[in-house]
This record gives sequence, structure tokens and C-alpha cells, in this order.
Amino acid sequence: MTWRELSPKQLSELKDPLIIDVRSPSEHSDERILGSTNIPLLSDIERAEVGTVYVQQGELLAKRLALKYISPKIPEIVDNIFAAKIHGQPLVVHCWRGGLRSEAVASFLSVVGLDCFRLTGGYKSWRKGVIEFLDTGAWPFTAVVLQGLTGTGKTDILNELIKLGLDVLDLEELANHRGSAFGGMGLGVQPTQKNFEAAIFDNLRAVKGKVVFMEAEGRKIGKLSLPKRLLELIATAPKVLVTGSVEVRTSRLVAAYTGQTGEIFRAQALESLARLKERLGGQTVAEMTVMFDEGRLSEIVERLLEHYYDPLYARHIQASQPFPLTVSGDEPALAASEIAKFAQIASTI
Repeated sequence: MTWRELSPKQLSELKDPLIIDVRSPSEHSDERILGSTNIPLLSDIERAEVGTVYVQQGELLAKRLALKYISPKIPEIVDNIFAAKIHGQPLVVHCWRGGLRSEAVASFLSVVGLDCFRLTGGYKSWRKGVIEFLDTGAWPFTAVVLQGLTGTGKTDILNELIKLGLDVLDLEELANHRGSAFGGMGLGVQPTQKNFEAAIFDNLRAVKGKVVFMEAEGRKIGKLSLPKRLLELIATAPKVLVTGSVEVRTSRLVAAYTGQTGEIFRAQALESLARLKERLGGQTVAEMTVMFDEGRLSEIVERLLEHYYDPLYARHIQASQPFPLTVSGDEPALAASEIAKFAQIASTI
């Protein structure tokens, strides 16, 4: 057995491959092929030391230092790959640009009789394909976009559409952010921009039907930017207006944003409120801070809807008039059924 070269296009055609990223942990964390497993040849510190030697003393000494670090790890690296691989699963090894790191691991695996592919051009080549896909925008589907005031249940409707077996691109889920001033509360760190784009790439490539459903989004979700072609798709796609009663919207938002307690949650909430001082005024924010500490969360949400969110979103909704379909998000399953029927008719026109 030996290793063979595999192009990024061929990688996309493999069924359920085990992708082994042999780069350092920080490289893998910052940008990666989604679903890949990191089994590094060099730690971040070792990689930095090898890079310094390369710059200061030349390639030969840098390779010798790398060999010194790698050699004791070879048995463990091979064992870890064996442990991760399912019988019959294609195995793909890659590094940054298809260089010595992936060649070394592929060679180790060949010696012990484990067949594998090496990704030609490494992660860099795969990333180039992601950029081309997102920049071209020549996708074999159209979109139906849900638009409406905050809390009307657009995300709930997307989840119901998934249950119906339809294609959905939930950008807020991929961005790990709800897209508002309070959108990051309780959700942890957002992915890097490149990993966000990789997630969009994976989701759009997986679309099987003629229509993909998504929510109307602006240029940014939290700190992350949407690809230009995707923004154009959202802007030109038919829009469905999602409405909802204030009572249901308030209840939904309280449930979504107050899943945590404690000082960290309080600090996040008050920091988000403070960012609205210029818009709402210092006195209003101070009153809301007191209300928060008294547990009057529904009252805070209602005031935010009336004085901040609804006026903000209303302008965008007005600009999208007229809507070919309006549904109530108070009953997400029913709304999803209506939207699915609308999309089926629209896709045949």
C-alpha cells in the first residue's frame, strides 16, 4: 500500500472521509476543513522554533530540528490515526500547502500498511476552492428569505422547514450569534471568519433542492461578515414576511436570551444594554438595569421591542414591500407548511 495524491475537487466527492490535519493546533483552530481531525506533527511552540531556525540558520538545520521533534512522536501519531479511522473509511492527510508535513505522515502510514490520500496543495488549495465557490455565486438554486421583526420566530420556522426535509441555511447558527445587540449572550466565542465561510461553503454545497431557505441578514452577524454574493442572493430573493404577537415574541425572546444565570450572564446583559445608551438614553438604560436586577425581564424585552428593535427593523421591512406571502410565527409549524407550499409554486414559475 502507498499514498496517493487527491485534489480538493476529488475530496468533495469522497463519502465520509477521515481528514487528518497534521498542522499545529493553532493553525487548525484558526482555519480548517470542517470535520477534520487535528493530529499535529509539531506543537505551536515547536513550529515557532523551527520557523525561527529556518529564518536565522537555513532550511537544512530547520529540517533537522523538526526531525528531532517529530521522530519520538511517530508511533503515537500513527496509533492515533489508526484509532480514529473506521474500517473502509477513506483517509486523507493534509498540511498547509501539501509539503513535507503531510508527506511525512503519509509515508509513515504507508510503512505500516495503511492506505491514504494526501491532499494536493494542502489546506491552502482547499481554501482557494472555498473562496472561488463563494465569490462566483453560480449556485444551482434560488433562495426564499424570511424577514420580520425580532422575536417573530424566524429561526423556529427554519427548524420546522428542516423537519420537512427542506434545505436551510441558518446563518446565525453558523455564526454562533443571534445578530442583534444582545446576540452573543450565552453563546460563547464566534468562529473565525474563515471557519464561518467554510461552514457556509459546506452548507451550500449540501443543498439538494431548487430552493434554500434562510433569514434576512445584514452585512455582519456579530463580528463576522457575510460573503458578497450571499448578500446579493438575500437582497434579490423573494421575501416572506413573518409577523407575531407581542406576547409570543416577548416570551420567545426571554426564553432564548435568559438561559443562563450568574455574574457572567449579568455582565454580558449590562454590557449589551450599555451599548444602547446613545440610542435609548442614559436614564432609560439605568432604569432597565434596575429592572434586570429585579428580574423584570419581560418588561425589559417589551421596552426594547417598542423603542429599539421594532423601529430599527421596520425600516428594512418597509423597503422590502410588497411581500408575496405573510405568515404568523406564533405557530412555526403552520408557518413552515405555508412557506413550503409557496416555495414549491414559486420555483415552478
